[in-house]
Formats: sequence, C-alpha cells, structure tokens
Amino acid sequence: MKLSSRTQYAIKAMLELANSPKSSISLNSLSTTQNISLSYLEQIFAALRKNQLVNSVRGPGGGYLIAKPLEAITIADIVVAIDPQLTKCAQYQADGNMSKAMWNSLSTKIYGYLDGITLAQLQEEQDMLQQEAAASSSASHAAA
Repeated sequence: MKLSSRTQYAIKAMLELANSPKSSISLNSLSTTQNISLSYLEQIFAALRKNQLVNSVRGPGGGYLIAKPLEAITIADIVVAIDPQLTKCAQYQADGNMSKAMWNSLSTKIYGYLDGITLAQLQEEQDMLQQEAAASSSASHAAA
C-alpha cells in the first residue's frame, strides 16, 4: 500500500503542528517549511478541519492548532480524513471469492496497524531521531 502524497503531506503537517501544541501555525508558514503549495495545504486542512483533527484560529497570529490530545489522533484518523476512499474501496463483497477475502483481510490489518500509531508516538520518534542526529554531529565535530 502506498499512501498518497496528499496524505503524506497531511501527516508531516500534523507533526509540525504537534511540535507547537500551544501556538497556532499559519498555512503560509507550513507552506514554506514543508515546501508545499498554499492551495494544496488549504485543501488538506479543509479535510482535517472537517474531520475535527485541527481547529482554525482567526485573526492576527491565526492559523491552525491540533484539536485533540496527540495520544487521541492516530495515523489512520489522518489517512481516513484525507483519503476516505481508501477504506471504502477495501470493503469488497464477501461472495466467496478468495482474492476479495484476502484484500479485505489485508486492508483490515493495514488499517489496524495505522490505527495503532498515534501522533504522540511519531513525535517521540522524531525527537529521538533529532537527538541522535545532533549527538552524531557533535561526535563527528569533536573527532575532527
């Protein structure tokens, strides 16, 4: 299974919002940092807002905030918000066809896997990778 670029961008943007839970981030800022067109982000965030994953903040300093605790938002939530047809197309008719049964089983397992990964977990992994990269960089500078 390959997630669409739209879904991948949504996950990246949600991670960036997760890094600033108390302050809103504008789509202009996200567009610059994520190198995504503003109009594309507007479409993505309309879907995220519709699915109650983000809240918009109006006025000066406005932008978007995560709508729920990071532990309550799974990658499956984001995937379904952005690509709802992924779950719909996986619902094959159970007519005794083994191929359809296999695809139903696979779709259920993939969804279950994505539903088991929260934004909080991804943020922790991202923090660990950044710390490891910083430690590695420090070690290589010290050795030089």
